[in-house]
Amino acid sequence: MEKNTRFYTLISLAAIGIIALPVGIANIVFGYMLGDSPCTSCWALRIMMIVVATSALFIIRYGLKLKYVGMMLIAAGYGLWNAFWHLGIYAQLDMGQGQALMILNIHTQMWAGIVMWTVIVLFGLILLFTAPTLEELVEDTKNKEYRELSKLNNITFVVFLVIVTSNAFQAFVAVGPPPFTGPDSPQRFTLNPKYISWGSLLPNVFSEPSWRGPMGVSDPDLSTSPAKEFNFNNDFADSPLKINKLLSIESKKEISLDLNAPINSIRFDKSSKKFAIATEDWGLYLCDKKLESIERYFVLDHLYFPVVLNFVGVDFVGDDIKVMGYNKAYITVKADDNADEVVGFADFYEGADKFTKVDRSMFQTLRAKTNYISSFVADDKYSYTISVPNNLNKSFILIKQSNADGMLSAELTPEIGYGVTLKKDRKLGELYVTALAYKNGKLYAASKNFNTIVVINTATDRIIDTYSFPSEIKNIRGLDFVNDELYVVSYQNDKNMLYILK
Repeated sequence: MEKNTRFYTLISLAAIGIIALPVGIANIVFGYMLGDSPCTSCWALRIMMIVVATSALFIIRYGLKLKYVGMMLIAAGYGLWNAFWHLGIYAQLDMGQGQALMILNIHTQMWAGIVMWTVIVLFGLILLFTAPTLEELVEDTKNKEYRELSKLNNITFVVFLVIVTSNAFQAFVAVGPPPFTGPDSPQRFTLNPKYISWGSLLPNVFSEPSWRGPMGVSDPDLSTSPAKEFNFNNDFADSPLKINKLLSIESKKEISLDLNAPINSIRFDKSSKKFAIATEDWGLYLCDKKLESIERYFVLDHLYFPVVLNFVGVDFVGDDIKVMGYNKAYITVKADDNADEVVGFADFYEGADKFTKVDRSMFQTLRAKTNYISSFVADDKYSYTISVPNNLNKSFILIKQSNADGMLSAELTPEIGYGVTLKKDRKLGELYVTALAYKNGKLYAASKNFNTIVVINTATDRIIDTYSFPSEIKNIRGLDFVNDELYVVSYQNDKNMLYILK
């Protein structure tokens, strides 16, 4: 019986410890004294600590049973997940940025994770060294519905009742009754009704197009998988920008190369007189100037970290070739006849003996975090791309990444320059840029929607001119200058068509 008494004494002390220290201090010291209010996730963490303590009380009252141990472990496991998920929201921020009070320079949500780790480890140690045998457990509750409680056991219940009641009162004051919910960014706690306001996150949850909330964006438009929420208009007269210049078709032909998927980008290299072609299904092909023969190619293993979703852009960056996926992840490669196929196995399904990986990384953006892209181009200093609209975000964001260190250099919506007119009540976000070209310090961004090309001065980040291209081109995917001619690739009628514009 002595072992029984020691076991339940330790369980009582542990229950008092978790309910009086993290939960009690958070409620009384942080809440009433310092005015700290928990957000929705913090309330969930605090509730899980209360569930852990409740499990301990069940053990104290009814004996050590597996269902109470299971309840405690589930609560601690959920608390661990919630703590690290909550911490992850702030981990991407700059040093010192976050929410809630800090103890020893650690935010309270991280302390909640530490508490949950402590619960699991401490409970394991108690079971390991002091848990009574099966015979002792049976003897302790023999012919009884519940255990006789010691003075310490009774104190544990009283402490639990006081702290939980106090938390319930704080929650009611700060959050309100249903259907009101805890805010994700609460104001400081007060008992003055003048400053108490209740709100609900439920309308936002139910009104979101996706259960994933702001991350539930739709996939971008692809040739083999068109965007469902967009009805593309090929009439430039309906463009949000007034068109200054009209382009016409000088010639056209079908590109009959043996490719694994529709073309999503082309780029001409002046030094080697070769084209690089990126296909929708992660293929990169180096071709002759006439686009009649393939010199070499690879097919990417796109699931190798970081995941590179379908290719939408390609360019020559120095001696290397950079190929971009629509999730802003890319791979940089070098054509190499001596490439080690074994080393390249992780990156390439095909072509590991023809290309060597130089880098595999991604654009990490802020404004365009919830936008995909459908185009890419580079100059000597920067790599450029432009966001495409989706079901949640209709922004037009120009993104610059330094070629030197791969870090974000700029992220902005271009200004409207002199001589360019944005029509009344229209927005740049109506454009859908699927092809980019660069020439003489200017970006030429071609929108599949409204067959519009906007010219952006990279020095001033202003739109300085507008062009239109014929409505015959319905699915523009590639754009580049070749000897002062504008080459356009469009995948339509199941064919890769090349147009030369004048």
